[in-house]
Amino acid sequence: MTLLVRALRSTGGRTIVVLVVLWMLWQAYLAVTAGGKIAPAVDDAVDTGRPVSISVTLGFPPERFHTLELQEFGRVAAVHDNTVDLRNVAPGAVDDIARIYWVESIDALALPEL
Repeated sequence: MTLLVRALRSTGGRTIVVLVVLWMLWQAYLAVTAGGKIAPAVDDAVDTGRPVSISVTLGFPPERFHTLELQEFGRVAAVHDNTVDLRNVAPGAVDDIARIYWVESIDALALPEL
């Protein structure tokens, strides 16, 4: 018997296969739901290729962990209620933020006129 067949016949081998399939399904789910979290105004701003300012809404008040995670993508401008405002977010990072499972929506951040 080949090594692969022996591995698939063992409990450990089947467990690994199931875990890999579940991980792939989870990644597919995150990819499919990410697009629905991004507001059309943010999509338009991303298409310009310049950094964007966004409001990231969570399903709960963000804690320090969530704020620090989002800070990896841009500057945290404010945190209020269930929302974290980010500035200078790279256009490619918006999709990465949307793939985070605890992010509910991403809207354009209304900046005050100077």
